[in-house]
Amino acid sequence: MHDAVEVAARGKTAVAVVTEEFEVLAHTMAANAGRPGLRVHVLPYPLETRPEAEVRAVAAGHWPAVLATLGATPGGSGE
Repeated sequence: MHDAVEVAARGKTAVAVVTEEFEVLAHTMAANAGRPGLRVHVLPYPLETRPEAEVRAVAAGHWPAVLATLGATPGGSGE
C-alpha cells in the first residue's frame, strides 16, 4: 500500500493489489494517506495455502484487469 500511495502521490498511475482479506484495510490506508481514490485490485483469499500452479493461474487470470486498471493493454507498450 505504501508504495502504491507514494507512486500516486508523484502523479503516476498506480494500483494496489491485495487479497480479499485486506480490501477494506487497503481503502482505509489509502484514504488516511490522502489518496481515497487509489485504485485497488482484489485477489481471492487465501493464496498462501493454494498450490503454486493455482496461484500462478490466479495471477494470470487477474493480470489483464490489473493492466486495464493502469490504462495499459496486454501486448501493448505498457506491458
